Amino acid sequence: MGDSFKEQLVPMTMSQKDKLQRTIIWTVAILVSVILFFVLPIFAAPILVLAVMWGAMFFASKLKKEHEYALTNNIMDIDVIYNKEKRKRIMEIDIKEANVIASIKDERRQDEISRGQKVIDASDGNHTKATYAIMYPHEGQLLKILITPNEEMLQLMYKQAPNKVFKYRG
Repeated sequence: MGDSFKEQLVPMTMSQKDKLQRTIIWTVAILVSVILFFVLPIFAAPILVLAVMWGAMFFASKLKKEHEYALTNNIMDIDVIYNKEKRKRIMEIDIKEANVIASIKDERRQDEISRGQKVIDASDGNHTKATYAIMYPHEGQLLKILITPNEEMLQLMYKQAPNKVFKYRG
């Protein structure tokens, strides 16, 4: 059997909490800028206002993220990409070592899925039947890694570990 490789990019839907945080960041930045502009001397205010706005852009950009899954044979790399610029590795997992991979809406697997001691959400944020949980033992605890694979990614995962991947038929 030849090597298999598949990448998938999953944009994350901004939650209400994320939208609220973004609104708070920009509101505080504008208020602080207005106060600085009126309190500080005319030559220092523009520099500090620019610094405050830069800080607001930096923190607000952390709220816009997408996840990338890269499956090479049985190894899946899960990365988060902030504002389409900065990438950070979340986890590298061996699909064959997973306990179970099933949809979070699959009622037959709920007992197994609910056992996760720590949740890592690398899904699109919608938590529908298309969201799958990978139950993965790591450093003495059972992780529940949430992903949103497309059909091609799911099929490739199934080829690597057919006894662990349960496609949702709801």
